[in-house]
Amino acid sequence: MQSLPPVKLGAIIFAAVTLTLVPRPFLEKVLVSGRDFFTQPRRQFQLDLGLGLVAGSLATAYNTLVLGFPLGSGVKLWTGMAAVAFFLALDCALTRQRDIIDLASTKNWRTPPLKTRPMARKFAIVALGLALLVAALITVILFNGFDWLSAYATSPGNLAEAKRSVTLDMVYVTAALIGGVGLIIMRYSENLRRLLAEQTRVLEAVSRGDLSGFIPVATADEFGIIAAHTNSMIEGLRQRTQLMAALVQAQAVQQSLLPGQIPVRPGLDLAATAIYSGQTGGDYYDFLELAGETLAVVVADVSGHGVDSALLMASARGFLRQGALCLTDTSRIVTTLNRHLSRDVGTSGHFITMFMLVLDPVGRRGEWVRAGHDPAMVYDPAGDAFTELVGRGLPLAVDQESVYLTQRLTQWPAGNILVLGTDGLWESFGPDGSMYGKERLRRVIRANAAKEAQAILEAITDDWRAFLSGMPQEDDLTLVVIRFAPD
Repeated sequence: MQSLPPVKLGAIIFAAVTLTLVPRPFLEKVLVSGRDFFTQPRRQFQLDLGLGLVAGSLATAYNTLVLGFPLGSGVKLWTGMAAVAFFLALDCALTRQRDIIDLASTKNWRTPPLKTRPMARKFAIVALGLALLVAALITVILFNGFDWLSAYATSPGNLAEAKRSVTLDMVYVTAALIGGVGLIIMRYSENLRRLLAEQTRVLEAVSRGDLSGFIPVATADEFGIIAAHTNSMIEGLRQRTQLMAALVQAQAVQQSLLPGQIPVRPGLDLAATAIYSGQTGGDYYDFLELAGETLAVVVADVSGHGVDSALLMASARGFLRQGALCLTDTSRIVTTLNRHLSRDVGTSGHFITMFMLVLDPVGRRGEWVRAGHDPAMVYDPAGDAFTELVGRGLPLAVDQESVYLTQRLTQWPAGNILVLGTDGLWESFGPDGSMYGKERLRRVIRANAAKEAQAILEAITDDWRAFLSGMPQEDDLTLVVIRFAPD
């Protein structure tokens, strides 16, 4: 090789490279572009490295077979071309990766990779290739130096020339390797910068509440896995946001089903509230204005709580109001309501407890129907005595053939206080595990018996919140307080 002019050597290398570049577009289209984009960078590297090795082999074969140079000289040429091909193949692979990242960003690719290829394995392969390359170059340089010494080591001057030649070759090779490695690091860093920029942009938008964007999945390594999991998180947040918006609307609808204002009746002071443990709940209270001054007070509790219970409560409310318009007998109203609910929701596993109290303050009459609900609590301040409005009856939607009988007030409870609620009040648990209980409720009623109905209701709910001491509410709470005017 030393007697071959550089121009002619360059022409041979150029011709060999040109021959291998002719089929490259076709091979790239078939072997790289037509494959899964996650594998395209790796296939691009394999294609370009293979073409480089073929070009080196063609140049070596021409020098050895046509020009008659020794095989050792051809090995040196092949090793040098292989080194150049290695770095060019890495550069082309990184360029392909960059184009995929840009395309993934514009196309909003979110499909996760089927197979993960860790970054550590990529680095290990590149490091192994570099190590083999350096070892091959050093071996060729040393072999060429030893070969030259064996032929021309006849004087100290020749030895000095050989030493200088080997040193220059080592410096040249080292400088070329450092430059190639530096270039590859810069190109790889640019790809990482693009990936991190896309992830940062999307995550900053998520932190502002903007869930419209996704991180493009452009690699099959850890970055692609992180992007895919982040996209799943964003999709989950979007669904949760939509669900929360729907629950807010459901809450507004459910609140609209509760009485907008409490009716006024002579001799009755009324107050009511419903406090749900979630956005929606299964508790329900209502005031049905019947014929004359007659008023029906209804408190119901659907098993469970949440959207399904809220839907069942809305259905029960519709049936109840329809029955109250068509029927006059309290027993028939509740019995018909049970028949409708048993037929429509009997297989859902839900049931409803209900207490319906009908009061006629003008005729000073009253009656009630108890469908599995806790009895209403009545307090007589004059005698400091508590009684309950009890009665028998299964919860609604349990047995379609159940008949619900009315119980009647034997005496108008003038001056008394009636409290009707759901078990979300007295079955609440405090931080120490104790239950609120009905005895504590009685103490609050007794202590505030001289106040108006609204003040009594607020005293009960304030004491209940103090009992919870910040503990989360586990069940819906509904409370109705009726204060009967004294004679």
